Amino acid sequence: MSEADTLLVLDGPALLARWSARGTRHVLTPVPRGEFWRDQSGTAHFAALPGARYVLTLSASDVRPPAFAGLWPGVTLSVEAANRLGVLLAPGTNAWTAERDIVAGSVQAHDSDGAAHPVTEVAGRAVSIAPHDRPVCVSLRPRLLMMVRDWSAGLEEWDGLHPWRLVLEEV
Repeated sequence: MSEADTLLVLDGPALLARWSARGTRHVLTPVPRGEFWRDQSGTAHFAALPGARYVLTLSASDVRPPAFAGLWPGVTLSVEAANRLGVLLAPGTNAWTAERDIVAGSVQAHDSDGAAHPVTEVAGRAVSIAPHDRPVCVSLRPRLLMMVRDWSAGLEEWDGLHPWRLVLEEV
């Protein structure tokens, strides 16, 4: 764990200081990149645009506030997300290339029973695992370049807590 008591890493001068981010809630959602529509028969369709992106919403309440005073909408941050993204590899598929940079040391693989499966190599975004005859789930923590969309910070005076919320959108 980092000095801030969370796996989450935001670049910047101590944005999440010790005692400000314990129990942080991390919600990663895709940015809508297209539109759903129905034809005359009522069949649903989706017209997708290229370039999938994420929104990361973080919230916590701890005994110290985060250091957001100079963090304005539009500021760009490098984020090592605590969230894990995963992909299921079919038997015979022993390699996968991630769409985003990978946080060092975060790649894990598990078989369908939940048992650890060997990761043989991680080189940049390329991940290789040992041969397998059952599906294997490979998961990792992504490194994302994100922009501040919004933030708020509060005070629960009686309890001595500082609730906060930070919304980031991938560049």
